[in-house]
Amino acid sequence: MTKSVDYQTLSAELEEILAKLQSGELDVDAALPAYERGMELVKQLEEYLKTAENKVSQLKAKPAK
Repeated sequence: MTKSVDYQTLSAELEEILAKLQSGELDVDAALPAYERGMELVKQLEEYLKTAENKVSQLKAKPAK
């Protein structure tokens, strides 16, 4: 079971990985796991945004009191 992390934390980690990959400072052995982690983060961020979008839709659908 994965622990819940906020969007900003996930996004910051992804930005850090992207910067390392783009800098060329990682060799292939280090770049591959970094890339894999980046892809995991993208998936988590997409799920986070989907959940937020669903919550907003539900709030909009509720009748005003």
